[in-house]
Amino acid sequence: MIRLAIHNELLKRLKEKRRFLQVLAGPRQVGKTTLVRQVMEAAKIPAHYASADEPTLRDRTWLEQQWDIARLKAGESKSGALLVLDEIQKIPDWSSVVKLLWDADTHSGVH
Repeated sequence: MIRLAIHNELLKRLKEKRRFLQVLAGPRQVGKTTLVRQVMEAAKIPAHYASADEPTLRDRTWLEQQWDIARLKAGESKSGALLVLDEIQKIPDWSSVVKLLWDADTHSGVH
């Protein structure tokens, strides 16, 4: 029941005007990734999923590349696009990079 409520809340927020990043945090192995994938499917908008949990090196450049993929998808759709970055906390200085990219998109009107 709690999972359904979170699913519906995330879906509702994705349909709102772009104002905030959405963060899903919780203990390991409780189904966060599964939930996000279900929400991505239900949202019916272009989406890009990427995980920083893979064994290869993830850094600022990787994060910018994922963001650019989502930008391309947003440009192809009137409804924008969804970017899901799983395990983002494993990327050094991720919050500064995300702020820079978010602000650039806000300035240029990318959704």
